[in-house]
Amino acid sequence: MEDFCGRRILVVGLARSGTAAAQVLARRGAHVVATDVRAERDLGAAVAGLRVLGVELVLGGHPLSLLDRVDLIIVSPGVPDDIPLLLEAERRRLPVLSEVELAARLYAGPYLAITGSNGKTTTTSWVGWTLEQAGVPAAVAGNIGVPVSRTVTELAPGTWVVAEVSSFQLARTERFHPRVAAVLNLSEDHLDRHGGFAAYRAAKARIFANQGPEDYLVLNADDEPTRTLAGAAPAHVLYFSRRQRLAEGAWLEEDRLVLGWEGGLERLCRAEEVALPGAHNLENALATALLARCAGAAPAAIAAALRTFPAVEHRCEYVATVDGVRYINDSKGTNPDAAIKALEAFPPPIVLIAGGREKGTDLGALVEVIKNRCRAVVLLGEAVPKFRRALAAGGFSAVTEVDSLAAAVRSARSLARPGDTVLLSPACASFDMFKNYEERGLLFKALVAELGREPA
Repeated sequence: MEDFCGRRILVVGLARSGTAAAQVLARRGAHVVATDVRAERDLGAAVAGLRVLGVELVLGGHPLSLLDRVDLIIVSPGVPDDIPLLLEAERRRLPVLSEVELAARLYAGPYLAITGSNGKTTTTSWVGWTLEQAGVPAAVAGNIGVPVSRTVTELAPGTWVVAEVSSFQLARTERFHPRVAAVLNLSEDHLDRHGGFAAYRAAKARIFANQGPEDYLVLNADDEPTRTLAGAAPAHVLYFSRRQRLAEGAWLEEDRLVLGWEGGLERLCRAEEVALPGAHNLENALATALLARCAGAAPAAIAAALRTFPAVEHRCEYVATVDGVRYINDSKGTNPDAAIKALEAFPPPIVLIAGGREKGTDLGALVEVIKNRCRAVVLLGEAVPKFRRALAAGGFSAVTEVDSLAAAVRSARSLARPGDTVLLSPACASFDMFKNYEERGLLFKALVAELGREPA
């Protein structure tokens, strides 16, 4: 693997992946300079740990002088491509890589990589759980919250790295080569960063750019923008489908999940036995089964894992029932399509809590689902004006606007009736009010817990 000893490397952005990259490189003898627009007081204990390792820190901005005498740049996924530092790096033709690409240069794999607009976290966790149940050595990492570069430094050779990878991470890859890859679905997301759907789709397609005929690419046969990626794929393409029978891959047959594998049919479990609710989770289960099979899991172990997988935090996560009203935390639902899937997973009437920092996506389809399934919508965050206009244009008027998540939970409680569901599925990023979607979801759960201790 690549030797970084003695090389001068700039790490841009000190969130989880950037901090991990700086640590890993410093321990391998690189001269690491790390920069972040935030001040030291806002970065926490990670800064002190980097100093101990000899990392040079430049905080509070990104001066262009950082690019002098740099061999390589590692950029965190949260750093926009159009900041002056990266534009100047491009002008100077300096290599700029993602933390996932760094991991690929530290550990040969095998990698099982999963991307898509929705369902990535659930499917990545589910595949990791399945391989564990099947006795296949594996570690879950990536955009799910565990940096890949840190994970690969601690693995025995031959351990599968099951990685959730985002479009931002993939766009900065060169040699990343998953033995097994999946694109679960594609819908409008992150258009504020990519500039359009075509560029977003192209970034996602980087997941299979280095695959060959001996590798597997798993695609959603029911999603046209995803299905048509097959024409550019050098790998052996397998499909999963909730709506049609396939020649090979994973599908539903007589209400049972089945695998068409190497000319045979492997029956797994009934759809009603799948551990997570909702049609979208049937798709996630089919993808999980096929991906795990590609990585060597036996059908019996896959079937057991489909039945027993615990829910992923912040993804259609049951929180509590208070005064006959069910509260669901879907803080990970950060785009309209994710919110639609969450709304369709629970019976109406629903009181939806939505809003945050929008990503340039269209709300029309979401408004139609809201009209059919929601008693009311509670809005907060920067996107309130856009939601207000879209809901009014769609003829939905049961809208309440608040200025905090605490006020949103209180308002939702007053609007809901016994038998209803209060669903936090914001259809937006969290960065206007929170550090990340996890912080938003944790606060929602704490606020719901307080409801249970208060009079109605």
